[in-house]
Amino acid sequence: MSVLAAITLSLSEAGEPPSPFSVDRRLEHQHFYSVFVFLTWNGLKSSSLTRISGIVMDKSELTLTGEEVDLSKYIEDAGGIHGLRDVDKVRGWNNIEYGPGLSGKNTPSTALSMNKAFIPPGGIAKAHIHVDFDVMIFLLKGSVRHEFGPGCKKSVVHNAGDMFYIEPGLPHEVFNCSDTDWVEAIVARSDASEWQNIVPYDRDSE
Repeated sequence: MSVLAAITLSLSEAGEPPSPFSVDRRLEHQHFYSVFVFLTWNGLKSSSLTRISGIVMDKSELTLTGEEVDLSKYIEDAGGIHGLRDVDKVRGWNNIEYGPGLSGKNTPSTALSMNKAFIPPGGIAKAHIHVDFDVMIFLLKGSVRHEFGPGCKKSVVHNAGDMFYIEPGLPHEVFNCSDTDWVEAIVARSDASEWQNIVPYDRDSE
């Protein structure tokens, strides 16, 4: 059985996974960048999901200083049209910083989310898999390298102005190609929960 098949089976049997990548920026110098554990969901242990980037935290939204944030406070509800004017960095997850975004967390959306993402100079979004949802990205600033596929052995680079689509189930790790400049991108997901259905991937597993 492939790693992806094992993960899919584990998810279907175990139910909703925890949020493995949430980052409390107050503990920036105490991050465990590769923590090997077994994740237990409803009593099911899956050795396929062993590498976790960052600190395992609960499902509450955290600001960049680690305090809980209410994402609905950024939304203007005009009565059916929900507007967001502040798209700057307010929270962090898997070494990426995000604006408040539009999602099921602050709108009635049931199948779509969109956000502005920022990857710091030299930053790496640790290897992971999107489970059963699509992602499309418009790269506004900077350059990113994706290492992807089984073992993340393939590689592709995109630059500002490029758009790209990431297939569901594809293992990938994201690198900011610059050590001096931030990456900025618009990220759209066919999942209103944003990253609830993303699982870590051990790139040394195959």
